[in-house]
Amino acid sequence: MRFTLQPVKGKEFVDRIGLLEEMVSELADKRSTVGYALYGKRRVGKTSILKEVERQLKMKDEIIVVYFSVWDLVEFSLLEFCQRLSMRIIDAYRPHTGLKYRATDLLKTPASVLRKILDRAEFKVVYNEIEFLLSTKQQTDNDMLIEHVFDLSEKLAKSTDTKCILLVDEFPSIIDLKSDGARIGEPILRKIRTISEDWERTSLCISGSIKSTMELTVLSSTSPFYRQLIVKEVKPLEKEYVGEILLRNLKISDEGIEEIYSFSGGIPFYVQFIGKILERVKEITLDSIKDVENEFLTEEGNILFKEEFNSLSSKERLIVANIAGGHYSPKELANTIGDKVSNINRFLMYLIEKGYVEKEDRGYYVLEDPVFERWLKVFILPSFQS
Repeated sequence: MRFTLQPVKGKEFVDRIGLLEEMVSELADKRSTVGYALYGKRRVGKTSILKEVERQLKMKDEIIVVYFSVWDLVEFSLLEFCQRLSMRIIDAYRPHTGLKYRATDLLKTPASVLRKILDRAEFKVVYNEIEFLLSTKQQTDNDMLIEHVFDLSEKLAKSTDTKCILLVDEFPSIIDLKSDGARIGEPILRKIRTISEDWERTSLCISGSIKSTMELTVLSSTSPFYRQLIVKEVKPLEKEYVGEILLRNLKISDEGIEEIYSFSGGIPFYVQFIGKILERVKEITLDSIKDVENEFLTEEGNILFKEEFNSLSSKERLIVANIAGGHYSPKELANTIGDKVSNINRFLMYLIEKGYVEKEDRGYYVLEDPVFERWLKVFILPSFQS
């Protein structure tokens, strides 16, 4: 298979086989409600793992899998989240409920016609849940919305003698969902945890890119899902696996593999992207690889990173640019920027929460993404230094 910018599946997987086998084996056990929490840097391959778990589990009898990404929401409201996840669950169970229409189509159907369609459905729970989705208004109680969506999988699983696997990508971002214009916050996590404690037929698997929100969700001893899910850190690929991906489609030297590994930091998305560009190169040399990396930074890097960079506050932009310039301690940053150390520390915490910076050691901060760091050095840092 050629290089792809989409989540990889099947034979394209490298270096994750043990984790996949463990997850699929555990989740396929109808007697178990154990779930998983995957965390790691952005673009490191968490979605690919969830998608491959989904693919493998769908081949097993009596296992119903529902994948949903919180980042796919448009309005980013609690109501939208609950409605869309509910519809995904109902659609996943269509072969078992006798429902011939997709949930999204049913929501557009006139009420008089809808009742006739739903009356033919094999399970009353489907009728009740569609009715709930139709009647839901903005002012609906938040707890009722959450109970609806996270009870739905359990009800359908029991009605059909199956097990439901909920795969929720970027799960911690639900704390940022809005209701009546206000952010939902951490209570939603505790509510979902309370509901999940009664599950007998449902397992929850989550992922998160920002360590601070994963701490809030599952990693800290005070977080709602602490020790409720099996936690797995998804790390960048080691050099041998970067080479495995590249050698499947390219004739490339060990020196070339080393260069791409160094540039990408082993993050699969960048390895795939560089490989995709190199497919157009007639002769792959170290110089041509460096040219492609520069092309990536200039063209794709500006698309990937410019909006992210501009979304930061002016002080945050100053800090990340200067970290890229080699200033790693709050004191160094304060001296370079001309600000108080206490202010720098405060903004460093903001950047950690947003997933741009990580604290590598006491008083030592680095950028999480090595390619973003290179882009900053080439395109941003010069303007701050002039």
